[in-house]
Amino acid sequence: MWLNKLFADSEVDFAARCRTRMKIGIAVVILGAVTMGMVALWGGEIPTLYLEEACSGEFVGEYYTTLGVALMAAGGAMVLKNLRWLKHPELMRKREVAETDERNRLLGLRCWAYTGYAMFFVLYLGILAGGFISVTVMVVLQVVLVVYVLMLLLFRVLLSRCM
Repeated sequence: MWLNKLFADSEVDFAARCRTRMKIGIAVVILGAVTMGMVALWGGEIPTLYLEEACSGEFVGEYYTTLGVALMAAGGAMVLKNLRWLKHPELMRKREVAETDERNRLLGLRCWAYTGYAMFFVLYLGILAGGFISVTVMVVLQVVLVVYVLMLLLFRVLLSRCM
């Protein structure tokens, strides 16, 4: 299972990991191009249901254009970085040691865990404050929190089965 490749203590094929990252980077570039294509299709103004001036079609069009450019740049950088590692064995070896070192992996896992706890707390505070701002904000944050909790449960079950 792919979760074992991410979290298990088994041997890691770093070259295969780099190639997978390059495929993901290409997918991100494609998503950025699709986003920009969507803006071009509507002539720079995305139709919106929200009628406030701050969220006009022009603003949303600029937002999606910027998002598309950022996705394409990030995906391209990911591809180039991993391609560089694959072409230079000494750089790849240094990076492989850095990524597969037990201490670094433990720090990464703890960082994700603490970030998850902090995000749960921030979402809860946002829900409490959201009621004073807008019912819509509060409901959206509640939906995000429910999806977050469901994902936590899903990954808990998946990890308990494969570990």
